[in-house]
Amino acid sequence: MSNVIPLAPRLKQGRPAAAEAEERAALAADLIDLIDRVRDLTEHVAGLPGPPLQIQQTAQQLLDAGTALERAVDSLTEGGEWVPF
Repeated sequence: MSNVIPLAPRLKQGRPAAAEAEERAALAADLIDLIDRVRDLTEHVAGLPGPPLQIQQTAQQLLDAGTALERAVDSLTEGGEWVPF
């Protein structure tokens, strides 16, 4: 399994900038939705019965996933500076 993602050109031929901004905004919204879902799952895991170490490790892995998603949103929005409107 590879962690390499092929990159596409920033603007595809024949696509208006507004369409690119709309696509980027939709992706940011999807990522934010995923962050919320990961937080909900983390809370759910924290309340599960079982070995405390296993619960703690699972919750930490979910928190790490949420942090990675937050970084992706930060990159996509250029540190919060990019606003589609």
